Amino acid sequence: MKLHVVVIVKSYIGRRVLIYDEAGFSRVCSAILAVEGYGTDIMDERHTMPQLLNRNEVGVFVTSYPYGAFILDEVRKRSLPAIVLYDNLDDQFVDIVLANNNLYCMLKPLDYTKFKSLVRSLMSGEQVSREEYGIV
Repeated sequence: MKLHVVVIVKSYIGRRVLIYDEAGFSRVCSAILAVEGYGTDIMDERHTMPQLLNRNEVGVFVTSYPYGAFILDEVRKRSLPAIVLYDNLDDQFVDIVLANNNLYCMLKPLDYTKFKSLVRSLMSGEQVSREEYGIV
């Protein structure tokens, strides 16, 4: 008897990357991802995060820690993949990472080639190892 295993992976093709970070990085990140063919939305003070998350158009959320720490629980509740950029660790950040299976960490300064590759994988629904994008 043969056993077949089917893995169902959620694809985010056609959805957008939501960026919440400092204005300068948000614009750079948006431009880099636009060149790769991704639509992006930059959250600023005029928008409320729940409205943007509730539109069901977000495929990946990008932010920095601690800048976007306040919204990571909402992102987790929606099971959205999130890329969090960090340059320092504290206990709160470690707790956030351990509580969220869809959170991928990247150390600043950012390797843009690796960043684009991670976004591509997450948007296409590929399995991504958290070991590679966890806290080292």
